[in-house]
Amino acid sequence: MRFETARRARRRAAWPGLLGIARGAALVGLVVVAATPAHGARATQILRPQGQGSVEILQTDRVVRLVLALPVSPEIAFDAWTDANQLVEWLPHWAEMTVSEDEEFRFGWEGYDGVWQGRYLEVDRPDRLVFTWLPPAEVFPAGAYESLVTLTFEEVEEGRTTMTLEHSGFRDTPELEAQLQVWRGYLFALRAFLLQPPLAQ
Repeated sequence: MRFETARRARRRAAWPGLLGIARGAALVGLVVVAATPAHGARATQILRPQGQGSVEILQTDRVVRLVLALPVSPEIAFDAWTDANQLVEWLPHWAEMTVSEDEEFRFGWEGYDGVWQGRYLEVDRPDRLVFTWLPPAEVFPAGAYESLVTLTFEEVEEGRTTMTLEHSGFRDTPELEAQLQVWRGYLFALRAFLLQPPLAQ
């Protein structure tokens, strides 16, 4: 697939956390079927002798999971994530992307210098999209690190889709909770975008 670049024509939130945190709590009930953070689920632990600390967590699995009902086909929902001109209408203010396996993307927001980056690991239209997610270093106090976003699209009946977003690989619960709020806001924006003519069906 060819390299695409796009920039939103109109202004919105100055940086990517604002929409999710400011609006998500009030509006997400209209669109989100489920939102389940797995706090410290599945942990590998090792017991140590007394005086050396009782437990060391070697690996944890913290996952943001959001399920969204969309009144469009899986193809239309999938393309809203993979067409640069559509993506900038509801997620970043600008995007540079080549949507093919092992290719990369770069996203940015007006008024914010940082760049979000990632690599597409699976591109299976219209069923599944998997990509890494690396925010700028200043986003998390302890420093940025790569995580994983998995999107699945299931047609429940003609012209209606259940989209599931899973964001995994968080090291700390506060980071998971912050990202949960951000995704809530942007999924509301996605649904509002898809309801606009001529995309709505």
